[in-house]
Amino acid sequence: MPARAIYQGLTTHINELSTLLQSGPPERCRRRLAATTGEAATLASWIAWDLKQPAQSASFERVAALAAEESGHRVIQACTYAYRSYATTGPEAVEHIRHAQQFLPAEGDDATRAWLLAREAEELAALGDGQAVELLQRAEEAHTRARPHRERAWTRFLDAGRIAAFQLSTYVRLGDEQHVTEAGQAALAALGQDEDQKRVSVVYTDIAQAQLQIGDVTEGVTYARRALEAAHRTESTWGMQHLTKVEKALAARPDHAARELLGDIRATRRALGPSPA
Repeated sequence: MPARAIYQGLTTHINELSTLLQSGPPERCRRRLAATTGEAATLASWIAWDLKQPAQSASFERVAALAAEESGHRVIQACTYAYRSYATTGPEAVEHIRHAQQFLPAEGDDATRAWLLAREAEELAALGDGQAVELLQRAEEAHTRARPHRERAWTRFLDAGRIAAFQLSTYVRLGDEQHVTEAGQAALAALGQDEDQKRVSVVYTDIAQAQLQIGDVTEGVTYARRALEAAHRTESTWGMQHLTKVEKALAARPDHAARELLGDIRATRRALGPSPA
């Protein structure tokens, strides 16, 4: 769903949780309410960013930090900083991810651990750091131990298809054509039943980038257009931001189809508004 479709309901939910916390509930309930408030505030921060409201996003981050401290669930902060890493690139994104890892317990929360390792692999790969491959392997190992649907509210997305998407993204950024082909096939197979169009958009963008890198312009344009359609349908800032990688490749192409798609991407970005500062 587009972020705007659930934002009001989510903020109402957080206000109601805050009211319950202020009513003086028993300690055993208070900690659970605080944890739920922290998780909801983290999601609200991400959605506010997606809606291009950076001030509101920062405000919800502060709520999440307070709730994480009061509930004793400091791992909530790991999710906050992981989300923040998507709003940046390069060394700054790596810094947010490594900060997030500091909130992980020594044992457990393997789904969150796998997510953060895979995110770090993506960002290091973009910087040309070969350590990305080792981190990706560690992410896969953590995922085999994890129970994403049971550990945390924010880890339910981390299925085998999402791990394949992380593999694809990492190898695309490293320029490893052999592994890109394998990871791309796995990611496509996982998308067969996927109804999460925001995720579909990101995966199609990575496949498009890979095809353009190996010189298959027709396939690259096909997948990039699918990515654009999914991002437009869900009004996804994240999806449109991810498409900037393809824009650079399309800008260097003289092909009519590539130039036409480039114009459509830019028109869609103008229609949805600028990215949040």
